[in-house]
Amino acid sequence: MRKGRCNFENFIRKASAFFVAVGLAVSVTGCGDAVMDYMKKNNLANSQDYWEKQHEAEETAAQETETSDDASDAAGSSSGNSAGSVGSSGWGSGSKENDSEKDASNTASSESSASESGESDDSDALSSKAETGTSDINESDKGASDKESADETGSDTEAEDSASASTTIDVDKVNKAIDNLITQIEQETGRTNRRKDVEAEDAGNGSDATTYFSDTYQNAQRNTLGLTEVDIPALKASQQGKYAYEHLTEEGKTLYVELLTIIQHRAQDIVVSTLDEEILDVVCTFVLTDHPEIFYMDGYTYTRYTLGGELKKISFTGNYIYSAEEIEARQARIDQYASTCLAGAPMDGDDYAKVKYVYDYLISNTEYDSSAPDNQNICSVFLNGRSVCQGYAKATQYLLNKLGIPTTLVTGKVNGVGHAWNLVFADGEYTYVDTTWGDSSYQKVESGANSQKMPLINYTYLCCTTQDISKTHTISETLPMPACTSMRNNYYVREGEYFTEIDMGAVGALFERRYADGSNNVTIKCSTQEIYSGIINKLINEQQVFGFMDGSNNTVSYTTFDEQYILIIWLY
Repeated sequence: MRKGRCNFENFIRKASAFFVAVGLAVSVTGCGDAVMDYMKKNNLANSQDYWEKQHEAEETAAQETETSDDASDAAGSSSGNSAGSVGSSGWGSGSKENDSEKDASNTASSESSASESGESDDSDALSSKAETGTSDINESDKGASDKESADETGSDTEAEDSASASTTIDVDKVNKAIDNLITQIEQETGRTNRRKDVEAEDAGNGSDATTYFSDTYQNAQRNTLGLTEVDIPALKASQQGKYAYEHLTEEGKTLYVELLTIIQHRAQDIVVSTLDEEILDVVCTFVLTDHPEIFYMDGYTYTRYTLGGELKKISFTGNYIYSAEEIEARQARIDQYASTCLAGAPMDGDDYAKVKYVYDYLISNTEYDSSAPDNQNICSVFLNGRSVCQGYAKATQYLLNKLGIPTTLVTGKVNGVGHAWNLVFADGEYTYVDTTWGDSSYQKVESGANSQKMPLINYTYLCCTTQDISKTHTISETLPMPACTSMRNNYYVREGEYFTEIDMGAVGALFERRYADGSNNVTIKCSTQEIYSGIINKLINEQQVFGFMDGSNNTVSYTTFDEQYILIIWLY
């Protein structure tokens, strides 16, 4: 039996050869000490041997340098000054000053200090990588130096031999460090020991190599879970309408219900209907996209059964993080939260009213916290009241599905960082909802202490279009998304805060409504840049805002969101 890792293992394993070679190559460049410090801190090299042999190499190099300097002086050589100039230039020194150049210089100095101190931190790792690249360059430079005189070549060769001998690398420890790095990455990405291979000839492995190759045994395992040919059509029918499910072929739908059933039973080593590992991964992602209630699995493993090197079957096992008892206890608490929340939902209202209710409820009862436990599933919100975007989105999906409003998970990026939100089918139209971005606690965390004044609940991403959300969000292409074009259920449209023309009478009426309902602000969303600029000009530059405000205020506080064409006037 052979256990494999994720695809990135081969890349990292190959890189280990370069990692081992660093100690040998960088000695020639004069950067060996910094790298050796790193190796020593991580117990990857025999530091005592290194420093003893390094001292010997330095004495030898010093003697050779003196001889070389005498020869250079006689010939009028200035190569030493030339190298010094290049070194200065390399650290970003220069007479021109601007903020970016200062930052670059400071950063370079900081990295230099960290590298030289031998601290075992991220800066050392970066230094090691940089020096590996430098050693490659010097290797090519060495080819040029070979064209020089025979005496110089001989001297260089002796120096290289001495420096090469000065480093003692423990290859076993380096390989163990690489293994630890792979394990860490796999744990962080939920892909721990994801693949296992079983070859039929491994007779000594008992049931793994023989029993599991029996069709009778494997079919019996599937039948226990209700995955017979008779059961599959009914399982498919139960998933109709699920967004991700409906984007699969019939074969994909069969695999979808197989995986869902295996996960729901927390079963292990159940053979599935595909031999394609990539398809397995995509369909599993689709299952989790449609089912936020699966909070007890954070990854999976699969086993490839081969006969004579030919793949015959693949089995699936979820990485279940809770016992049956713990799952039951957590589900009871989740049910209690959902019951309390939905008891106040406007059941007689339209879908928009229900979506807004869940949006408001979750934001009012959840704090954004990147360190929250279980923050990739609904437990973080329903049990702890603290989460990140994945928890917010899955909790929104869970509650809206309970209300009969089809909702799915959407993933993508914001400023290059992974993010999650929802696609909601409300009142017959698709629209986007990002509950995380509606929470001012998230905005404060992301913007920092100096962030501008914000409302407690930001409605910019409550029922918005593809055009609006694409100004800040990049949607992943894994699962196709529809074009959300309707503004009918957009918050600002429904609340009378959306302006398609510069109508100061409508602006005045909005001020009156907000004073009447006790709001602390008036929010205006415009359809175009021209209208947005025009209203700001009249309210702020021409100071018409004071004619709409109560009392004798002679100052006004306001916040603008230029990308979204939103102006907020603070009343109190």
